[in-house]
This record gives sequence, C-alpha cells and structure tokens, in this order.
Amino acid sequence: MSEIDRWKLPTQPRTIRKFDRYSALQKNWQFSVAFLQDVSERCATSLSPNVETVAIAGSFGRLEGSLESDADYIMVVKDPEDDSISADKEVLQNVIASHGVSPPNKSGVFSQPRSSQQLIEPIGKADERVDELGKRMLLLLESRPVYQAEYFDKLLYQLFGRYSEYIIADQDKEFAFLANDLMRYFRYICVNYQASFWRQNEKWALRNLKLRHSRIVMYAGLLFLLGEASKHAGAAKVNTVQDHLHYTPLERLGWVYEQNSDSSFFRVLGLYNVFVSRLSDKMWREQLKEVEYEDRYSVAAFAEMKANSDAFIAEFVRFLFARHGQWSDRFFEYLFF
Repeated sequence: MSEIDRWKLPTQPRTIRKFDRYSALQKNWQFSVAFLQDVSERCATSLSPNVETVAIAGSFGRLEGSLESDADYIMVVKDPEDDSISADKEVLQNVIASHGVSPPNKSGVFSQPRSSQQLIEPIGKADERVDELGKRMLLLLESRPVYQAEYFDKLLYQLFGRYSEYIIADQDKEFAFLANDLMRYFRYICVNYQASFWRQNEKWALRNLKLRHSRIVMYAGLLFLLGEASKHAGAAKVNTVQDHLHYTPLERLGWVYEQNSDSSFFRVLGLYNVFVSRLSDKMWREQLKEVEYEDRYSVAAFAEMKANSDAFIAEFVRFLFARHGQWSDRFFEYLFF
C-alpha cells in the first residue's frame, strides 16, 4: 500500500461492523471526513515550501469531530524560524474557521511549528520540551495528514522506528520504550488537568469527562496494539503495530478486540456513542459550566456521564486483564513497574 493510499479517508471504520447503529459516531465520522478533505484540498497549493507536512490531531484526527470541536493542527517545517510561517498559519486558521470550527489558539502549543529533527532527536532526553513530546505522541496516537501525506507517512514511520530499535536488535524485547513514553504522556495530561483545575474552573467538568472518554480511547488504542504485538517476536511484533498506525484509535481497538475473539466491543461503542452525542448537545454543555466540584453528583449532566465513563473504563480494564496469559507477562510488568 502506497503512502497516499494508506492515508485516504475511509467512509466507514475499517474494523467496526454495523457502525450505523451508533448514530453520533457515524455522523461525526462523516463530518470529519468531509472537513479533512476540504482542508487538504484548499491547503494543497496555499502553503509555502517551508512546510513539509500538516496533520490534524484531536477529535478530527480520531474522525470524531463536530462543529463543537477544536481543529488542532501540527505543522512540521524545514525551518521553525522562517518568516513564511506566520502566513502559513494564517492560511490554516482561515480554512479551519471557514467551516465554523474553532482553530487552535494562535499563541498556543498546537500553533507552534516544529521541524522533524525537533520531534525525533529529543526522544528519551530529560530536557525535552513538553510540546515536542505532545506533538510526537499525537502523531502516533490520533493524527491525520491534510498536507503532503507522503512526508507525514515518512515522519511517522521514522518516529516509530526510533521506538522499535530495541526490538529489531533483540527479538525477545517488548515495546517498553514506546510504552513508557506513551504512559508518560497520558499521565502528563492527567496531571495537567488536575493542575489547571482551579485556573479553569468553569471548564473542569467537560475536561474531566473528555479525559475519561476520548483521552482513554486515544491512549488505549495504542496501548492495546502494543499488548497485541507482545504475542509475537521480531518483525511480526513490529509489523503488528506499524501496520495499524494509520488506523484511528477506535479502529485499532476494534481490530484488537477482533483478534482476541472478544465480542464485547459493542459495549465500548455504545457507551462512547452516548458521550459523543452529548458533546454536540449545547444545553448539556451549558449545564456543565455551572457544575461546582462539591455538588457535581447532584447535576444530572455530569453525574450521568461520570457513570457512563465508569462503565466505559471498566470495560477496558476487563478486556485488558482478560488478556493475561495471552499477551506476554513482560508487557503486563511494564504496565506497573
């Protein structure tokens, strides 16, 4: 499969049967595909030669975006100091905004371009910038190219290749390097949400529920791929992950459930569909703004989705521990120690 073919937007998830049963997920999938196709077409001849690739991350990267979503983009450039960058960012901001979708903050983390060297070289270094870690992990977790897919594909496999070096050198190794960085990034998100609680009190409820739904999907999508890869050795182990890097997190999860003949993926889809449908409910979102932490369970908008997330996470925990004896003991060791 060529690099361009690999990143063609599928009209339906490749690993999920009867997707039309989950109306909110299907609606957002179709909206995301149309949005990303238009952004890609309009950027094809509008960006400077300094831009090597652009990817959309977040909900649109997962093909779950809606008008309520932010379109966070990752711009990879030859020279992060080039004068053309401001004009390139303006093009992206305008294209995104023309859809009624919120572009990233102009001075925020996502709007700051990085070179491929800045994303690859710091891997494993103690003084790595947080935004470089975040961009690198999001490229692996939940991103779709909207400009120069060939370069995006090359960069993604370079990143993955760095994390695979130990396995290529020793076939008995697991993806400990990648698992550690993945867990580090996810826990950073958790800590950051906690630290920003008092600074963004009016948003804490929505952020908390996103953490317990969409961030879990993002995280588990790659983590479970690493677990499934632990059944194999050497090239087969690497290929198990590499061959599914172009899948969305939900597609990865569906594939892993299928490989283990576990028929409970419908529970994940049903619970996630409820959450996604609520995100597009303006009245529900407004109610969350009024939630005080001490009284959170007395507000139906929050209490309902907190219970939904409890069942959602419990299903992933059940699936994970059901793999003990199938996935390698080393993989489970790395989850805890």
